Amino acid sequence: MFKRLMQNSKNLISKENSSILSAAAIIMFATLVSALLGFIRTRLLISYFFANKSVLDVFWAAFRIPDTIFQILIVGALSSAFIPVFSRYLEREKREEASLVASSMMNTVVGVMLVLTLIILIWAEPLCRLVAGGFDAEQIAQMARMTRIMALAQVLFGFSSFITGIIQSHKRFLIPAFAPSLYNVGIIIGTVFFSRSLGIMGPALGVVLGALIHLLAQIPLAIKLGFTYRPIIHKHPAILEMTRLMIPRMITLSLAQIEQTTLIAFSSWLSSGTVTIITIAQQLTNLPIRLIGVTIGQASLPFFAKETAKNNLLGLAKMVNDSILQMLYLALPASAIILVLRIPLVRLAYGAGSFPWVETVTTGKLVAMFALAIAAGSLSHIIVRVFYALHDTKTPFFINLVSTTLNVGLSYYLLFVLKTGIVGMAFAITLADILETTILTVVLYKVAQFSLSEIARPFLKMLLA
Repeated sequence: MFKRLMQNSKNLISKENSSILSAAAIIMFATLVSALLGFIRTRLLISYFFANKSVLDVFWAAFRIPDTIFQILIVGALSSAFIPVFSRYLEREKREEASLVASSMMNTVVGVMLVLTLIILIWAEPLCRLVAGGFDAEQIAQMARMTRIMALAQVLFGFSSFITGIIQSHKRFLIPAFAPSLYNVGIIIGTVFFSRSLGIMGPALGVVLGALIHLLAQIPLAIKLGFTYRPIIHKHPAILEMTRLMIPRMITLSLAQIEQTTLIAFSSWLSSGTVTIITIAQQLTNLPIRLIGVTIGQASLPFFAKETAKNNLLGLAKMVNDSILQMLYLALPASAIILVLRIPLVRLAYGAGSFPWVETVTTGKLVAMFALAIAAGSLSHIIVRVFYALHDTKTPFFINLVSTTLNVGLSYYLLFVLKTGIVGMAFAITLADILETTILTVVLYKVAQFSLSEIARPFLKMLLA
């Protein structure tokens, strides 16, 4: 019986998912587990460190520089270029060539990442002053130390994310979906076991541990699926194609990272604890976006890419419409629930003894504002992946440029001219998100010649229900 159970477990891990819904269900469940561990992680951080708000602000701000490099290089490569091109080679049964392409691309991108990480290690302090100009000298020094540690973690994530892309291209989603949970476990271990002796550096070391576990957990399945790593950079035509597809997406993500970094910089000039409050408010409202929009978007991309490779635009249109409607059926109720129950949810998620009622109410106000954009945020993860499947990364860039300009400009005006406080910045973020998603959707349906009425009528019915 035990042997049968082990065999069934192995089959579940390596089983191919044949539909978007089955893949999304696996990713959604795994994301929920990861999110719950993420809330435990954040609650522990608040419990251990919120008595000294400035220390926790520094911890969240220290992610900014390493995460910017990771998002631009790794996420930009995977979502817009690597998975669509790599999937094409798998579809044509060119598995050995696919491994060569994957290894070359991985080595190229992570190599660039290593060079940038070296720059961070050398010039961490001036870079931190640039990002968080409102912090004092002690905070900057502490932020620089944590930034160096977290930069090493992002290099591990670079390798791990390519392994994730390889596995997802084979339409296996279980292990990549659960890997982020292991990352959170690493931070929890760092917080619980190292904080008393190392202070806030304990969770920072936990970030490295989590990234290492994230990588090691996925390697066996990638090998089983036939991937063979090669320490080379081959001048394969696919590398040039992926690079061409990556660049607009990287520029788009650069805009998003400039936007996030600017908002952190603005927050650093406000009262102590502001960076933490806006971070945890976004974490709470990002949960349904991760559970719904990101999971459906991640699960959809290989299927979108397959329909595009077959030049089946009619099939692609139906698949896109079905994915959007499935998302809306879940995202709209989630938005309403979070909007109504924002204070109890904040207390449940973060209400440790060290998180006072005043901060709870402030966080609740931000959660209410961000909740209005949950459906829009979820939809954008699907729409941009349709553009990537169509090998169009330029259109999302120009639309994101408009959104970023609006967000940064309006945030500055509301914060420093009208003095509306952090709620004004939350309003600017929400407005920009809704505007960006609306424009993306309309442009996609016009360019791809999809029928917008196929989703507009059901959306209005759900909105009025």
